[in-house]
Amino acid sequence: MNEILEQLEINKTFFYQFVLFGAFFLILSQIYLKPFQRLIEKRNQKLKDDVESSAELLKSIDSRIAEYEKALATTRAQAIQSYEATMAEVRANEQVSLNQLKDELKKDFLEASNEMHEERLKIESELKLQLGPTSDSLAQKILAGN
Repeated sequence: MNEILEQLEINKTFFYQFVLFGAFFLILSQIYLKPFQRLIEKRNQKLKDDVESSAELLKSIDSRIAEYEKALATTRAQAIQSYEATMAEVRANEQVSLNQLKDELKKDFLEASNEMHEERLKIESELKLQLGPTSDSLAQKILAGN
């Protein structure tokens, strides 16, 4: 074994250095590495807490979205019902208005027709009065000429 150590040029100082390095590492790990380990553990715990809180927040958001969609569907259904009721009322009012307009137009047409008939009778009677003497004299001339 000594021969192998001599070939590798390892002597007693190597082992002393190795022991000193181990002791130095233990001392430094207690002084410098522990605070970093605590910091890393705190950071990992904070990350875990943040992940859990974000998962809860996502669940809350999903439930709010579901509530919003439900409220939106309810409001949409109410709007459709209101629209249909309003349209039915408008159609009914429109039909009533059309019927009233038709009645008024019939009334106006009958009045105009009656006025025209009366005017025609009046004109015919005036023509008969005016043509009466002319037609008599014309008839006498025709009869006298023959």
